[in-house]
Amino acid sequence: MSILLALDQSSLITGYAIFENGNLKDWGKISISASLEVGDRLVEIRNKISELIDKNSIEEVAFEDIQLQNNVGNNVATYKVLAEVFGVITELLHEKGIKYQVVASSSWKSTLKIKGNTRAQQKKNAQEYVLQNYNIKAIQDTCDAICIGTHVIKKVRPVEIVSGGFDWSV
Repeated sequence: MSILLALDQSSLITGYAIFENGNLKDWGKISISASLEVGDRLVEIRNKISELIDKNSIEEVAFEDIQLQNNVGNNVATYKVLAEVFGVITELLHEKGIKYQVVASSSWKSTLKIKGNTRAQQKKNAQEYVLQNYNIKAIQDTCDAICIGTHVIKKVRPVEIVSGGFDWSV
């Protein structure tokens, strides 16, 4: 694995982490204005991720799968927007011919032993994992992206990363 981009995507803040040869090279967030209509936000997300890919010569991408939350208010509307973001990212990667991996949140949390009874506790524990293992204090979205990338480096063999499709085995 040479240059991997890991994403914790959403329609407002997308955390990212870039790993080169298994080492964390860069991390941060992509922020999109909430005042934009959803369609305009999707275009901005696509453009900013495309810029990250081009600027860093990204060869592989890992991003989090979406899931319908039981306990989150307005969860169906949120799920729909996340599905649109998921589709935009998938289409971009397919267009660019970049290999990608869709990672279930339960998979990366299991690999890194991120525990917690609530989503908030798991997010806090992911931040603690990043602080302890990388000495980085960052927002939750960035920490989740770092954790997703770390999971891929630890658990996924490069042959499992697929081009133009999904591998649900991880």
